[in-house]
Amino acid sequence: MCPADKESERLDILHTMGSIARMRRGTVNVQSFTGRLKDGSVVTRGPYYLYSRTEKRRSYSQRIPEDAVEQYRTETENCRRFKELAQQYILVCESLTDQGAEGKKTPSRVRLGDHRRSRGVHRRGGGRYAGLRGG
Repeated sequence: MCPADKESERLDILHTMGSIARMRRGTVNVQSFTGRLKDGSVVTRGPYYLYSRTEKRRSYSQRIPEDAVEQYRTETENCRRFKELAQQYILVCESLTDQGAEGKKTPSRVRLGDHRRSRGVHRRGGGRYAGLRGG
């Protein structure tokens, strides 16, 4: 795939990510409880809709009304889609970076200047023999 195609794909992913306006981490689950009455009959209570998410290694859950379930499901699906797109974006950018690096010779050793200066060798009063001077 040529770099122009990859760049086009990168921009398409960004555009799609930008179009996702509402998202929410977590999941929506259906909960129901069964219990026995005094006469021995079994009763099912529910369904209750539970929105759950994990934040800073802690789990948070809250019941949501039935009329909000579809909105919460759409928003959690948007978050999953956003994460998938972010992963695709990373892969495309890595591919573009690799294509840009091909053919370029990278130096085996990069010299960033005199390393001794960063250690403070040339500072006044410092250095190896500073304590041995006669006075």
